[in-house]
Amino acid sequence: MRIILLLTALSMLLTIGCNNSNNAEQQEDNTVADSLEMARQDSIQKAEAEAKLNEEREAAEQQEREDEAEQFCKNFSLEKLMSMLTLQDGFEEKSGMSLIYKDVIIGEEVDEDEIVYGFGIEKTDKKTLGYNLKSTTRHSCFYKLNEDTSTNPSLNFSDKDDANAFYDKASKCKAIDIDGNTYYIHPKDDGQIYIETPYGDDDFNTLFVLSRPEKNGDFYRISVEVYM
Repeated sequence: MRIILLLTALSMLLTIGCNNSNNAEQQEDNTVADSLEMARQDSIQKAEAEAKLNEEREAAEQQEREDEAEQFCKNFSLEKLMSMLTLQDGFEEKSGMSLIYKDVIIGEEVDEDEIVYGFGIEKTDKKTLGYNLKSTTRHSCFYKLNEDTSTNPSLNFSDKDDANAFYDKASKCKAIDIDGNTYYIHPKDDGQIYIETPYGDDDFNTLFVLSRPEKNGDFYRISVEVYM
C-alpha cells in the first residue's frame, strides 16, 4: 500500500514538474515573440519616420527651387535679354541662364545650329534638330537661337503671367545702356516693341522687334525679329 502511495505521489510530482516546465517554456516563447514584434514595430516606425522626413526635406527643397525660379522669372529684364541678343562677353553670367544644349545639322550648303540657354529647364527627347524641353518648376524660361540662313531668337516662359509681365515691363522702358551703347525702346501701334538706335536727324535704325507672347506648346514664346 505504501509503495502504491509513493508511486502515486511521485507521478503527481512528475506531472506538476512537467506542467511547470511547459508553462515556463510557453512564457519564454511568448516573451521572445513579444520582443520580436516590438522590434518589428519599432523598425516600421523608424522607417516611416525616416520616409516622412525625406518627403518633408524633398518638399522643402522643391519649394526652394520654385521660389528661386519664380523670382528669377520676375527679375528677368530686357537688359538681360539684350546681353544675349548682342552676344556680349559673359552673357551667360549676365543673363543668369545656363547652356541647356547646342545642336548642329551639317548641310550640303548651309549648316543649321540650335542653341538653348535656360533656367528651370531640362532637355528630354531628341528631335531632328535640338531636343524637346520640359520645366522642372512652375516658373521657368529659356532663350532659343536658331541659325541657318537667318537668325531667329525667342524668349520662352512656362508661365503666362511671367511672359506678359516681362513684355509689359520691357514696353515701359525708355532706353537702356549696354557696354556704352544706348538702345531706345519704342512700342508701336501694332503691339510690338522696337529696339532701335539713333540714325540721322530724328530717325532710328531698328535692330530688334519683340512680338507679344504667344502660346507655343507648353510655353509662351516672345519671338524676336533681327534686323542687324
